[in-house]
Amino acid sequence: MVAAGTIALANGCASDSEAGKGAAQGATMGMVGGAVAGAVGSLLWGGNPVEGAAKGAVVGTASGAATGAVAGSQRKAAAKAADPDAKQAEMRKKMGDRNYASTVMLTQCRHQDAIASARETYAASKDKNERVYALMIEGIAAEESGDKALASSIYPKVVQEDSSRGSVDKVRADALEGVMKVQATRREHGLAPLCKAT
Repeated sequence: MVAAGTIALANGCASDSEAGKGAAQGATMGMVGGAVAGAVGSLLWGGNPVEGAAKGAVVGTASGAATGAVAGSQRKAAAKAADPDAKQAEMRKKMGDRNYASTVMLTQCRHQDAIASARETYAASKDKNERVYALMIEGIAAEESGDKALASSIYPKVVQEDSSRGSVDKVRADALEGVMKVQATRREHGLAPLCKAT
């Protein structure tokens, strides 16, 4: 079902046009970013990570295709997305749009951009859920990029922000699980699971 929606969205524009190429690339990144956002959100707020990832992928595909089409054609484009169910909408509200953008950067192996974006969100937001999600994205990006010192400095902040997360060791374990989920989600969507060393 998700694959059919992806194909329909990607084929909505002529395949050789800039808008079509942008829509297809945007759909892929949106789908993977949405799936990663759902998987990371399930670490923080529970729920079925597979279900959350699948629903996130549907929403991400549609929004990514619309964004890619706009970028490719420099025209206003619109795409109708299937409305996510209440749980997915609640998760997206909890994480916030800025965190969603950071998650897409993480999906694209843009670790430093994801870290910088997550820091901006953490500094700007007053919402506890957004702040915790931003810290987790920063921790996952730091772990995957090999910056263990940065990652270790983040976990106490998560516990301070939300003591229900458990111990610092529990938060670290969640972040490492997050790295595995990010890599598995990339693989499931036809991307290289591991990022190339820079």
